[in-house]
Amino acid sequence: MTSDFGAVRENLFSASHGAIADWTAFPWHRDRTNRIQAHKVHSSQAIAIDVFGTLKMSTDRDRIFDAIAERAGVAPGGPWAITLEWTDTNRLLGEPRPTQVDALAVGSKSALVIECKFTEPGGQCSQTTALSSGERQCNGSYADQINPRNGVRAHCALTGKGIRYWEYIPEVFKLDPGADHTPCPFKGDAYQWMRNAVLAAAIGKHRNLEAVAIAAFADHPGFPTAQKVKRGLVDPGYTGRAAVTPISYQQIIAIARQVGIDEELWNRLSAWVDHKIAKAASVHSRKSAIQLREAPGF
Repeated sequence: MTSDFGAVRENLFSASHGAIADWTAFPWHRDRTNRIQAHKVHSSQAIAIDVFGTLKMSTDRDRIFDAIAERAGVAPGGPWAITLEWTDTNRLLGEPRPTQVDALAVGSKSALVIECKFTEPGGQCSQTTALSSGERQCNGSYADQINPRNGVRAHCALTGKGIRYWEYIPEVFKLDPGADHTPCPFKGDAYQWMRNAVLAAAIGKHRNLEAVAIAAFADHPGFPTAQKVKRGLVDPGYTGRAAVTPISYQQIIAIARQVGIDEELWNRLSAWVDHKIAKAASVHSRKSAIQLREAPGF
């Protein structure tokens, strides 16, 4: 374990280290062998800590989050409190396992629900995955159907399990919950961004704050989320305004340079992040090439 933490520290920007109060208790992302993954150059958790851990510890924190809030269309106003790997212990969405987001920033007027991506795409809904029986709990549409696993009739298999996404979706995405939608508006990785958007709405209601979801991503042409941002994280036809505001790590650091005072810190963080993105892009490119060569019919 000690050797794990040594490798992790080397892969984290030094100014972010203080954001982790207890390195043993921190909810590190782990692989199937329980090994901490933040030592890897392409670790999404590591680059999130690089940036948001540094912001958390910086004396420029309030100025920077005020600027990010304004960019996302919610009210600025500190002091801002930043929690890395925040867990919804209130289970505001009724999920059986509490939602965990990469960072939550809470000011005096607004909250920012921050999901971070590096070289990976967004997560997808599991309800359309085939069961061992070959059946699927959802047919891929938002339409009246019966879940073969539990026998519950609902438009959404998750609603049938008591999960409250569709209590917030109508307002956030301007969708009629009584109408059929074929295919589901949140197929593919739009599902994860929907979850973050409705979680933000739930937090805003619970805390009486303005709230919005932020997609923090590494902007590189070879990375899936960066590509998705250019097409739209969620179909803009489903919402009156952007339900999720994408801001790249590079843009966040540019904001820090513009409004912050500690120019030397942000220049160092910029160089660190740029170097990490370049290294991760090289690894990602090699893996993609290997997968292509091994694909059937190549």
